[in-house]
Amino acid sequence: MAKKCLLIAVVVLLAAGLAFANGGKETGGKLVVGTSAGFPPFEYMEFGKVTGFDIDLMKELGARLGMEVGVKDMDFDALIEAVSTGTIDVIAAGMTITEERAQRVDFTDAYYIADQSVLVRKGSDIKITSDADLNNPAYTIGVQNDTTGGFWVDENASQAVVKKYGKYIECVQDLDNQNLDMIILDKPVGETFAKNRDVKVVYTISTDEAYGLAVKKDSELLDPLNKELKKFMGSKAWNDLINKYFGE
Repeated sequence: MAKKCLLIAVVVLLAAGLAFANGGKETGGKLVVGTSAGFPPFEYMEFGKVTGFDIDLMKELGARLGMEVGVKDMDFDALIEAVSTGTIDVIAAGMTITEERAQRVDFTDAYYIADQSVLVRKGSDIKITSDADLNNPAYTIGVQNDTTGGFWVDENASQAVVKKYGKYIECVQDLDNQNLDMIILDKPVGETFAKNRDVKVVYTISTDEAYGLAVKKDSELLDPLNKELKKFMGSKAWNDLINKYFGE
């Protein structure tokens, strides 16, 4: 009986060790990444698959951790709940590190810094010269739910009419259809839309936001991700990835 109990204990310890090696999840080494496609160049759909800077970043980090990466696309405002409940392991979605979010998830070190921007239709005569110009009841502004652009509008443009969407691509479609006067969104994303659609960036809102990957509170994945992210950033492969998506 004692030998049987000892054998069971050894099996349990081995299983725990494997789980720890796989980031605390008994998934056979699979890392489930949650994102919200429609945020180019960080994540977007191409030929029916989610791709982009964040996806390539996670594939690189996954390879360094010896883990297979799978991607789940969902609305941005569902991501924190999904990682908190274990539906996904990591959020990679151009998510800004904020104090409020950090109460619900753990963030890695920052990997990108960005501002907000104002996107309008090409041909629009709207001119924005200051943040205060946006606090105008004549403007209908589109934002994505639960984003820092949306939070900024709530705090600084309360006089404007605000429409909120699950994905930025829905905002852009409504802008195209003249149901919006403008969109407020992260500048690199606005610039990417401007390259591919009949829209233009007319103003930059200086916010100096830091993007981070996010995991559930006290996740054993945080330290390994930070370690590999630190080694990757600044490498030739990192610079190649930056050039691929931003041409910088």
